[in-house]
Amino acid sequence: MSEWDGEPVSAEPAGLEGGGQLLVGALRRVAFGHDCLGLTKRDFAIAFHGDANEVFATFRAFLQALAHAGRRKLRAARPGAPNLTPDETLLVAMVAAAQCGDETLLDAYLCWLARAEARGAVAITTRALATALAVHGQWLQAPARPSPGTA
Repeated sequence: MSEWDGEPVSAEPAGLEGGGQLLVGALRRVAFGHDCLGLTKRDFAIAFHGDANEVFATFRAFLQALAHAGRRKLRAARPGAPNLTPDETLLVAMVAAAQCGDETLLDAYLCWLARAEARGAVAITTRALATALAVHGQWLQAPARPSPGTA
């Protein structure tokens, strides 16, 4: 457990492992504008030994493509929050779909997130991020959605 704004929170989002935790944690720090670049780069250095800068650049390109192509602003939980937002769940599931080559599912997720004319860039960066994670043994699984009344 850690503290954020005086409120105790879990250090890791529920239902994620390894690469998924890393991506969601980095997304949250970026979304909330926290000066945690050193922490994020350290996390990437541990997970992607030898290729941390390249994988981090790919992650940033992925976020930039989403920001440019987005149909709306994504909702991220504050760093350290125990549960995933629906958008965080969707992003992890989208990268997982790309990792297993499920183009139909990837396209379906992209329809929710990106404008039609800009989906290509998001698809490219999603596949690049999925590949970078897989090369380092970080295989993602779509997080289980909580049952009604448990979130």
